Amino acid sequence: MRGMYINCDEKELSSSLSVMSEESALLYFPEGYSDGCVIYDSNSWPKPPIEFTSHGVFIISGWFIYKQQLNPLALLAKDIIEEGVDVLNNILAGVFVLFWERKEQQIIFTDALGLSTHYIDKYAGNIRVAPSVKALVTGGHSLNEKMESILAKKNHLFGNFTLFNGIERLSPGAVTKIDSESSYIKLYEPQPLEDLGEYVTELTKYWDYDQRILPLSSGLDSRYLLANGSYKYGFTYGPDNSPEIKIAGSFKHDFNQYLSFDYNKEPLHEKEAEILDDMSYGTLNPIPRLFTNYLYVSKYYNQAKVFFDGYLGDLFQRGTYINFKGKRGEILKLMPSAYRFFSFKAQTLLRLRYKELSKDEFDILWYDFKNKTDCLELDDYQKVTYYEFLYGRGGRYTIFGSNILAAQFFTIVSPFATRKVFDSFIQQNYAKAVSYKALKSIWQKTAIKYKSAPVESGYSPCTQPFFIPFIQIAYRLMFHFIPSRANYGVKLNRLEKDKK
Repeated sequence: MRGMYINCDEKELSSSLSVMSEESALLYFPEGYSDGCVIYDSNSWPKPPIEFTSHGVFIISGWFIYKQQLNPLALLAKDIIEEGVDVLNNILAGVFVLFWERKEQQIIFTDALGLSTHYIDKYAGNIRVAPSVKALVTGGHSLNEKMESILAKKNHLFGNFTLFNGIERLSPGAVTKIDSESSYIKLYEPQPLEDLGEYVTELTKYWDYDQRILPLSSGLDSRYLLANGSYKYGFTYGPDNSPEIKIAGSFKHDFNQYLSFDYNKEPLHEKEAEILDDMSYGTLNPIPRLFTNYLYVSKYYNQAKVFFDGYLGDLFQRGTYINFKGKRGEILKLMPSAYRFFSFKAQTLLRLRYKELSKDEFDILWYDFKNKTDCLELDDYQKVTYYEFLYGRGGRYTIFGSNILAAQFFTIVSPFATRKVFDSFIQQNYAKAVSYKALKSIWQKTAIKYKSAPVESGYSPCTQPFFIPFIQIAYRLMFHFIPSRANYGVKLNRLEKDKK
């Protein structure tokens, strides 16, 4: 498994190590420093990701863009030494864990949004870090019964918790030492939503066109990336003849090469269960078949190296992380303007989103939410979205598919999770976004062919916001009751029910 291993054994993840791509390379830490290694993408780092300075050694796992350069590790190390950790706020985009060791002091820096999921052993007398809980857990780490219950109910945990006392996820945007942790994050002034596509275009140009690949769905997230960038390779997976395949396929001529295939067609990789266990151990219940399909795509397009993902674009474009399930949630989906009139408090929204939790379990969530968001100058809707992105469903579950599984074969770039785009979207009016009234601004400068074509839920960015909730309800009924219209998520649920 790609990532950074400090004072632990990467061989604990034997199944995932056995299927590493040919672009994966191994760098052991130099003699005289901590015991560790980095398994990295040699396509992103033609030279090993290490920099020696008079102030110690810097070693990085992942990638970053700083001062209009891709992966200038020597420059970043120099600026950290001379100007301090605040320079990390000037990283335009990145998925990284950066290790700095000097004079027997070890410091870990994580990317602003925690995309490079790694874990730390809080019980150890020195820094022990790995990309998987499985590489850290020992007999001294007891199971946390409340976290076991939460995982069974939600399929994922929240905050930085794992199933084991003493093992935690490294905090997003943090400076971590053996005895302390601090945040370096400062939100920047938001830019107009209609201009954010320009930043996506700028971002894509840091990688060669011949290396770019885009997974294209029938929704707006990946389509927004397509409308604002160019990609040589594209692919779509879903049931044969489903709306997912048909709608995404209408844009196939935007790619030099395009592939669509049935999500369940490829034979399941013989070690998928063990590999998923390596990567998700003690943190979440993973979705099956994703690993098999990413492996298939990586072999089909063996020249594609950089994977542009629409990760969490839906919550920004449509405010989905202030929605919740249940009868009241369904009524609000039909009348989303109610979010503006009622102004739900953060505690109410979280209680509705996590209604399965007991009082004691929810108290843990609420305390963690307060701890992570009280310092932010955001309103309650923005804080809930921020927490869910970094510490809730987004940062602890959704991220697994792209930034963990697909990252074993590609460099993963998530434009919605870059600083200019994230900092602007997180400060938008979510009562407006959840009512679909932000779509016009977001898509204002895109070509008509992208914003006029409907998504699988029947509407487009050109549809009048008032009608969208009713169109969505009709299409959701069709997904569930007309077999030919099922997307891969619905079909997977049906297959799981059939097995049971």
